[in-house]
Amino acid sequence: MRDVDLTDNLPKEFLGTKHAEYIKKYSDNKEDYEYCMSEYLRMSGMYWGITTLSLLDQLDDMPQDTIFDFITQCIHPCGGVSASISHDPHILYTLSAVQIACLINREHELPVDKIVAYVSKLQQPDGSFFGDMYGEVDTRFSFCAVACLSLLVRFFSNYCYLVGTFGKLDAINLSKAVEFILSCCNFDGGFGSRPGSESHVIYMR
Repeated sequence: MRDVDLTDNLPKEFLGTKHAEYIKKYSDNKEDYEYCMSEYLRMSGMYWGITTLSLLDQLDDMPQDTIFDFITQCIHPCGGVSASISHDPHILYTLSAVQIACLINREHELPVDKIVAYVSKLQQPDGSFFGDMYGEVDTRFSFCAVACLSLLVRFFSNYCYLVGTFGKLDAINLSKAVEFILSCCNFDGGFGSRPGSESHVIYMR
């Protein structure tokens, strides 16, 4: 049983240009209801859109200076990044900001040491990570921490180099982080958000 019947007159080719146009115009009307209501996840929403445009080879058409300026306005003195201006920093949006900076080749302009310090301070003795200062634990945050530190590189003067092949992972206790993840594995082979939590596909990535 189908939800929708696809008729023969529908396009058969991939409409990449149309997809790109849709993403690009999403932020044109900043008074739009959907735009305003999505402020709480703005940084991640930008990452999703920018990644789409990168895959469609349309990223050069975006105002990259404006994008990076928004990121800098969301960076807090602690090194964490918030979803939008004047929101609280969170590891989810810190990763999104780093990913965006990498996509537009501006990661060398980030306050790398501050971001590394912020992420590393969120790790707990059992290897888990808080999402922010309020103390929620979730295996998604472990992924965010490892991904964020893996993407960051050290910069000295005008040169940059990757530390080994593992970025800044030496800033956390990686073995404890792995130990915590393994403790979240359930009898069905899936993983939960914490030890004892039900399995979900989102925690399998």
